Amino acid sequence: MKILLFSILITALFLLSSAFIFQNTSNIKCYNKAKAEPTLISKIEGMLIGSAIGDAAGGPVEFVTPIIRSYWCTTDKQLTNEGVEELASLFKLRDYNKNVEPFAQWEAFGPAGTITDDTRFKIITFNCLDNYNGNLTAGNFAASIIDFRNTLSEKYQSNYDEWIPEIKFAASWMLSESSQGYPPSRIWGGIPTMMGQMPFLPVAALNPYDPEWCYKKTYELGFFDNGIAKDINSAIVAGLACALQPNCSWVEVESTMQTTDPYNYNNIPYVDRKLTYWLETANKLVKMSNGNIARLFDLLEENLATQYWWEAWVPLVVVFSCAEIVGHHPLAAMQLMLEFGHDTDSYAQVMGAFMGALHGVSIFPENIRNTVNARMKAQYGQNVDDWMNLIQKYGKLTNH
Repeated sequence: MKILLFSILITALFLLSSAFIFQNTSNIKCYNKAKAEPTLISKIEGMLIGSAIGDAAGGPVEFVTPIIRSYWCTTDKQLTNEGVEELASLFKLRDYNKNVEPFAQWEAFGPAGTITDDTRFKIITFNCLDNYNGNLTAGNFAASIIDFRNTLSEKYQSNYDEWIPEIKFAASWMLSESSQGYPPSRIWGGIPTMMGQMPFLPVAALNPYDPEWCYKKTYELGFFDNGIAKDINSAIVAGLACALQPNCSWVEVESTMQTTDPYNYNNIPYVDRKLTYWLETANKLVKMSNGNIARLFDLLEENLATQYWWEAWVPLVVVFSCAEIVGHHPLAAMQLMLEFGHDTDSYAQVMGAFMGALHGVSIFPENIRNTVNARMKAQYGQNVDDWMNLIQKYGKLTNH
């Protein structure tokens, strides 16, 4: 009887503590699309156009100071469900209020929907897929980086020349042209960057039923990724492959990222896997914010341990924490990417890829999709429609 009473007491205390925790955390409802599960093709297209939309939306406010933030990102109040919808309604494409920048847009004061290098890198990936008959290797990708200049209209070639040197050094070394290159380990001073997240998110679409294959292929292709960036960037692509599966959740995405570990990062002696540390940090910061976005932004600034804002773990933490605080509402989460600031196009392109992969292409307004596709076609002669043709030609889209 004493054991039974003790058990009841422990259970009651647990329920009381759970209730207390619930009252002191966000009561935001989890996003429910309330529609039929999208097809794999819709999810793949959503992933691709979502990434391009995020890039184009984040480009105009990338590293812009002061950061302009709306009410729910500045108030000390806890976010409400109505506030989530308000944030979602703010998401839009903007014109660029700046001249050409090599790593940003290649149109001076470009119109809304203009992409930056996050999507240009994906164009190179699809050029490689097309020109090498689906044989996506590190060497072929390196050659495609160098060949990209010849695919551009003359007015963009000087922009390419300013953009490419550091990347080209590593690509040349990969192609055994050491007299024109440097070892990839020295790129960006050896800093583990999010560079692999720019070209390789589409790898998830090539073999969506095999996250481990997607991880290993990204790891292979990312010759310019250093240190923990190789693991983090590859795990993100594995997570996207999971997101493309039917009825996938964010919990399953995180689990897939942590358990997809072909090179045994989880069991390195004396060292914790940084991917897991940063995913746990994202969850911890949301709990600490207690449903207040301004507080979350402050916590991100304090805890990201970043110097340049484009180190590999930064998009990971920003994307997963901002998605969680708004109940994973797609457009509200996209809006937070723009309001947090710093490398906004890179963060938003990752968020857009995940949201599109989970919910399908229709999660993004048609006018926004059409604007980005039209701008890509006008500037670079290809867009997501062309990419989808290549995915269907070279991807393994059946589960057997």
